[in-house]
Amino acid sequence: MIGLVLSVVAIAGLAIAGFGILLITQTLSRNESVRPGVMMVVVGVVIAAVFFVMSAGVLEVGPNEVAVVFNVLNGELNDNPLGPGLHIIIPGIQEPTVYSTAQQEYTVSGEPNEGAVRGDDAVVALTLDGQQVRLDVTMIYRIDPNMAQVVRERWPEGYVNGLIRPALRNQVRAALTKFRVEQIYGAEHAELESEIELGIRDLIESEGFQLTNILIRNITFSQEYVNSIEQKQVAQQQSLEAEFRVQQREQEADQARALARGDADASEIRAEGEAKAMRLINEQLSQNPALLQWRYIEELGDNVQIILLPSNSPFLFDLESLIAQTQSGVAPAPAVTDEADSGE
Repeated sequence: MIGLVLSVVAIAGLAIAGFGILLITQTLSRNESVRPGVMMVVVGVVIAAVFFVMSAGVLEVGPNEVAVVFNVLNGELNDNPLGPGLHIIIPGIQEPTVYSTAQQEYTVSGEPNEGAVRGDDAVVALTLDGQQVRLDVTMIYRIDPNMAQVVRERWPEGYVNGLIRPALRNQVRAALTKFRVEQIYGAEHAELESEIELGIRDLIESEGFQLTNILIRNITFSQEYVNSIEQKQVAQQQSLEAEFRVQQREQEADQARALARGDADASEIRAEGEAKAMRLINEQLSQNPALLQWRYIEELGDNVQIILLPSNSPFLFDLESLIAQTQSGVAPAPAVTDEADSGE
């Protein structure tokens, strides 16, 4: 800003000198004294010369800038770069080169309008197992303010094409050779970025640059590898489906076995219940043998008056007594007579 003001004042001095020359021309045409015009020209030239020299000797360095001063007389650079602010230099003897210290980015990409170079500029390289891979990568970096004189000394023709681009492409290829394609395709993506970053940092830090980050924007695999991945995924899906069907059959078999065990347990329980009931019945019969006769008579109809028994039956029933006891609800103790006695 100060340099601009000084330049404006210098231009104003030139304007004064020009007006003085015009005045001299007019006075000569009228045969008058040219002294006022000459004085005006002299003043204007002096003002222009002084302020042009001052503007050339004032160096303004911006907030995100650093200046490296080259001495024409001895051919050397100043030891310390000039930081932000106003600085006085000797015009014609000291030549400043101003560098930006803000973050910069350099991108190599296969997309025509994305990278620093128009067209397909993706890095093409081979992995550890020989698979071809294409990478789009962005490098974020800045000039180290304390080493700007190294940048000026080693890369006077430009550092982007001389250092940044070759370092990025070279280290991407070098890092890819340390990874198998499955690692890049899988969860070790960040490890590849770290490997590239480490290689680039070793190359550029000694050249006066600081590396901020490496970002892998896109990875493109060969069509053959993509096809193999798809086939593998299909095979895995089919394997999972087959495994699921096997598990389903096993579950069905387990259910069938459980049902069979349930039926068997139920049958066993029923058999135990029946056996227990039979034991109770036998105990009751052993204690009261007439109980069986009473239960038999209880099931007979109310109008039955005569029962025919086989001739070889050892027992006769006293029907009237049994029926009477049945109607009274008392379990009988029936009179039992021997057939031989009844025959008499």
